[in-house]
Amino acid sequence: MKPKILRLAVISDLHCHPTRKNLKEEGVNETYLLTDKLREPANDHPVESLLKVIDEENFSVDLTLCPGDFTDKANIQGFIDGWSFSLELNRKLKAANIIATLGNHDVDCYNNYSNYSLTTAKGIKQGFPLASQDDCNVFWSKGCVFVEHEDYRVLVINSSHYHYNKISAKSGAVGDDLIEYVEQYLKDKDDDKIQIAMSHHHPIDHSRQKLGEDDKIINADALLDILGEKRFDVFIHGHKHDPLLRYHNTSKTNYRLPIFSSGSFSSCSNLMFTSIRNFFHVLEIKKNAVAKCTIKTWTFIPNGGWRMHNDDHGFATYSGFGNQLDVNAIFELIKAELSGKIYMQWSELTVKIPDINHLIPSDATRLNEMLNAKGYQLSGHIWSKPNQIFNLNTP
Repeated sequence: MKPKILRLAVISDLHCHPTRKNLKEEGVNETYLLTDKLREPANDHPVESLLKVIDEENFSVDLTLCPGDFTDKANIQGFIDGWSFSLELNRKLKAANIIATLGNHDVDCYNNYSNYSLTTAKGIKQGFPLASQDDCNVFWSKGCVFVEHEDYRVLVINSSHYHYNKISAKSGAVGDDLIEYVEQYLKDKDDDKIQIAMSHHHPIDHSRQKLGEDDKIINADALLDILGEKRFDVFIHGHKHDPLLRYHNTSKTNYRLPIFSSGSFSSCSNLMFTSIRNFFHVLEIKKNAVAKCTIKTWTFIPNGGWRMHNDDHGFATYSGFGNQLDVNAIFELIKAELSGKIYMQWSELTVKIPDINHLIPSDATRLNEMLNAKGYQLSGHIWSKPNQIFNLNTP
C-alpha cells in the first residue's frame, strides 16, 4: 500500500500588535511582528524574512496549521494583521488549506473592545478560522470541529471556548459535551488517514522554564484517552512559547502519542523570561499503518532573519517522531554497521537505519551521548545532520 504523505507548516503565537508608544498605559512591545513595522530591512521582519527563505529554498506544503494567539491582549488591528500575515505565508507555501484555532490572546475576555468576548474573532472573516462556513459553525458551537481530507483528518480544538471573562481565561478547557462529540464522531472511523489534533493550550503539564502549571487544558485526560484509542498521530499546540516534542502514554491504552509544543513564531516576551527564540516548523508525515515524521525547524534571529540554527536555548534543526526502535536498539545497529570500518557517511547510515530520522530531540541527544561515550565520533550533533560518523574503536 502506498503511504499517505502530508507536508505541513506550523505558525503559532504571533502576538501581533501595533507599536506601543505609551508604555505606562499599553506596556512594552511583545512581538517582532508589529502591524506598523516596515519590511525593510527584510531580515528584521519575521514574515518578509520567511518569504525570502521560502523563495530561496523553494519548498511548499500541503497544509498550514495555526494554533492561535494571532494578536496580543485581544488587540483588533493585531488580530486582523496577524491572520493576514498567516494567509500571506500560506499562499507563498502553496498550501491547499490553512486551519486555525483561537488562543487566549485572541479572545476579548476583559471586554476591552466590546461586551462580547468573540466579537473580533467572529468578525475577522477571510476564512478564519476555517475555510468552510459549516465547519466554522460547528467550531463556534461545539468548541471543536473535524476537518476531513482524503489523506488526513484534523481535530481542531478551541481550548479558549470557555474564556468568557478573566477568571475563566486562566486555563484552557474542554467540556464533557465536547468529549462526547469527539467520541461519537470517531466511533465508526476506521481508516488509514493521518490524524492530527490541534489546540492552543497544552493537554499535558508543561511547567519547565518556570512557565506555570495552572493553564493546561482542563479535562484533557479524557480527550487524550479517546485520541489514544483511535491512534491519533500527533497533538500540536502553542501557548507556551517553549518548543518541546515528547511522547505521552495515554492512560487507557498506553498509546504513545507525540505532543508537539510549537513555540512562538514572533513573540519577543519569551526571550525576556526564558531566553528562548522564535521558530517556524515544517513537518513531513508519512503513514503506512504507522506514522513517521521528520521536522525541519528554522529559528528567527533579530536583524539576521530565519536560519537553521542550533543553540542550548533553541529547538533541534532536524527532529521527528515515530521511531519503532528504542535508542539502545538503534545504537546496537549503528555499532554493527560500523564494525571494522573507520568511518561512514551519516546519510548512508540513516538509509540503513531510517528510525534515526524519527527521533525526538531528547532521544537524539541520548543517542549522541551514547555514541560519544562508546568511541564513535560524529562530525556534528545528530539534530544538525552530521556528515560523517567515525569509529575510534577500529585498530
